[in-house]
Amino acid sequence: MDGDFVECGVNRGGFSRAVAHYVALDRHPDRTFYLLDTYCGIPEQDRGVAAEHYTTTYPDCYDEVCATFRPFPNPRVIRGRVPDTLAQVPSERVAYLSIDMNCVGPEIAAATYFWDKLVPGAIIILDDYGAGVWHRDQREAFDRFARERGVEILTLPTCHGLMIKA
Repeated sequence: MDGDFVECGVNRGGFSRAVAHYVALDRHPDRTFYLLDTYCGIPEQDRGVAAEHYTTTYPDCYDEVCATFRPFPNPRVIRGRVPDTLAQVPSERVAYLSIDMNCVGPEIAAATYFWDKLVPGAIIILDDYGAGVWHRDQREAFDRFARERGVEILTLPTCHGLMIKA
């Protein structure tokens, strides 16, 4: 499937690093993996609506993420708040989108921004979608998002949600 990769909510990059390894991203120099995060936690302006049990800040890990992805020829580590940084992703064809910001507003903004850029068969992974009461606002918002687009969300045993664009 054609298209770039995007993760919104990277933290230290473990999940994206596993994906990059699995798809052998280093063998696809024509595909970019965009990694968007503040790299230090939930921005102050979003803390009032963040999932309540999450620590809002963590030690800066930007340099660590850059080092983690250094072996790949095509990552773009983008620092800043989503949705403010979304325009820094110029890709018009996205095959993979992972969303894990623990904050409903930025998450829905990212899904909305990328929806029309997703190629047929592209997937969206929603972290914590099935994680219960702590993420109820996110689940309800993504359920609405999916209904409006005529797609289903599959809850995985890992508590992730999986959407596939037809």
